[in-house]
Amino acid sequence: MLSLGQWLRSLKNLDPKSDLKHKAVLGLLKGRRMTRDFKESPLELGTAEELVDVARYAPRAGNTDGIRYLILENTEVSDYWAITMPDDTQHDFPWPGLLKAPTLILIWVNSTEYLDRYSEADKSRSGLGDSESSWSTPYWWVDGGMAAMAILIAAESQNLGTLFFGVFEHENMIKSRFDIPDEFNVVGAIAVGHGTAEQRKSKSTLRKRLEAKDLIFKNNKN
Repeated sequence: MLSLGQWLRSLKNLDPKSDLKHKAVLGLLKGRRMTRDFKESPLELGTAEELVDVARYAPRAGNTDGIRYLILENTEVSDYWAITMPDDTQHDFPWPGLLKAPTLILIWVNSTEYLDRYSEADKSRSGLGDSESSWSTPYWWVDGGMAAMAILIAAESQNLGTLFFGVFEHENMIKSRFDIPDEFNVVGAIAVGHGTAEQRKSKSTLRKRLEAKDLIFKNNKN
């Protein structure tokens, strides 16, 4: 089996006229689903780091290095759940298979890095280096979401299951336990592992996706 890096390089080296790259990427996007039941088997050594390496290539405003990652494995995963979900609530948790995921990747962003970047000479005229309020759209959150999607798709390419979920009110406790600097805020967490053959679907999957034609604004003034 190709490593993640080898697989990505093989796509890049395809004949530009070939539709194999298009089909491969489209297949990953359309085939990806959130996994809520995991096997306890660990990832191969270095897999989580490879996923983070792929996320480095996701778009970033100003090519700003304002995103960091926390990889939790082994007993650290148990520590995470102990902090965010005490034993009494774990007993009633509707997705117990999620707690078996061997790896969690948390994505963190630092808005100060973006302000500093947009204070540099080539960006200063934008005024975006002045304060967070200068950004009508805070691109650190946008970029963090793009990094998360890169990890989800990269994991899918390796036949790994993933689930993106929020950290919410537990952020400060997680920062304290795992020594995350104060200036970083969490985008969310991704559980990564080998999914079980049978997956109990979330009720959200009963909602139909709108067709593309229903999602596109049309200029009716013409």
